[in-house]
Amino acid sequence: MADSPIAQFEALIDDFHSQERIRVWSLVITIFGDAVIPRGGELWLGSLQALMDRLRIEPSAVRAAMSRLTADGWLTRLRVGRKSFYRLAETGEAEFAEGARKIYRSRRSNWSGDWTIIVLSAEAGESRDARRETLRAAGFGSLGPNMFIRPDNPDNAVPLAVMPGEFHFFSQMNDQSMPRALVAQAWQLSDVEIHYADFARAFEPLSVALSTGAELDPLSAMAARSLMIHQFRRIALRDPLFPAELTPVDWKGDKARVLASLIYRRLAGSSERWLDGCSDSEGRAFSKASSNIANRFGV
Repeated sequence: MADSPIAQFEALIDDFHSQERIRVWSLVITIFGDAVIPRGGELWLGSLQALMDRLRIEPSAVRAAMSRLTADGWLTRLRVGRKSFYRLAETGEAEFAEGARKIYRSRRSNWSGDWTIIVLSAEAGESRDARRETLRAAGFGSLGPNMFIRPDNPDNAVPLAVMPGEFHFFSQMNDQSMPRALVAQAWQLSDVEIHYADFARAFEPLSVALSTGAELDPLSAMAARSLMIHQFRRIALRDPLFPAELTPVDWKGDKARVLASLIYRRLAGSSERWLDGCSDSEGRAFSKASSNIANRFGV
């Protein structure tokens, strides 16, 4: 049936492969962060390839991705006989842990009305470009080539060192009716909102199909979960996580997040059964996750 979960999932795979380039290495990081770390952190390459096969990704592409991730220090490999087992290296775990704060957060935090402001050093020279990228990655927007601002709230609480010669201070706006106008000037939220809307259009049919109570088989459920989180993760990591006062009215990110949480919850049981069948390098079945995965988004 065209509106069955399996048909909708196959359509999503078709759409995934219609993209210009599939970053297999990034999908691997998504899978390890979302599914493998909560189960002990270690995965046999054969299990990973079975999951990738379901997403129609060739073994050669997977091998190339694993080689690159290992060489770059994202993954570590353990050989047991003829089998290779992988786990995220410490740097990879730390990177995903920071990203998970954005991906799975349940609600937007309250905002104090404070802004953090940094003015770059006039003597920074060529290093200013790298500094600008660091500030943008930490949630800052720019009001000019050397002035960066960020709302002071827990969702953007990434520690940031102040460099020599920079000015760093906190402030509030006199006119509290203007923060959205300031955000519109300093950030390109329209691009993020477009991606959220595209995500919702793509995954809404799967959510509707799953709402009837129909389930995907365990491997397909795990593959669908991985694909959904991978697509959502790419947008969420670009979202500055503003409180409601700073985002456009009817912010499409809210709808996309609720949709992601619904799909995740509906896929959790079957996908976890697939993980139950995986084993680590010592031949032991995967350990159970320490918390209920279905409640990961908390909404």
